Amino acid sequence: MHETPSTVYRTHIAASPARLWAELTAVDVPRPWMWDSVLSGSVTEGSSYAFRITGEDQITGTVLAVEAPVRLTLTFNPQWDGTVAREAPGVLEYFLEQAGDGCDLTVSISGLHGASAISVDHDTPGIYAGLKTLLEAFPVA
Repeated sequence: MHETPSTVYRTHIAASPARLWAELTAVDVPRPWMWDSVLSGSVTEGSSYAFRITGEDQITGTVLAVEAPVRLTLTFNPQWDGTVAREAPGVLEYFLEQAGDGCDLTVSISGLHGASAISVDHDTPGIYAGLKTLLEAFPVA
């Protein structure tokens, strides 16, 4: 079984932490950088959330901590297929730090095993590279 204690992805984005935070926490709008998924629910501590594609849950969880616009911590329960749906959830954390005229983003996903860990290892760089491209191509919200 493939196990990963954490997948960590870091990038610098030419956008303010507030702009990046707004994109990460936008509810009920498609995310072109994440397969056009839609974040449903509330981004408040203790609330439930889901990333959905065409109405189907892909990732579900609970918001564990919110420190806008610096840190967001969520449980991360993959649901995109039957194999990962049977695996234990992990934790997804976003860390945002002002850096010059932009923002350093660190994404950490920990506690996953098996197929979900393999998928996260593979997909995380492309997802957040897409977010970077979107924010830098359209710098004003």
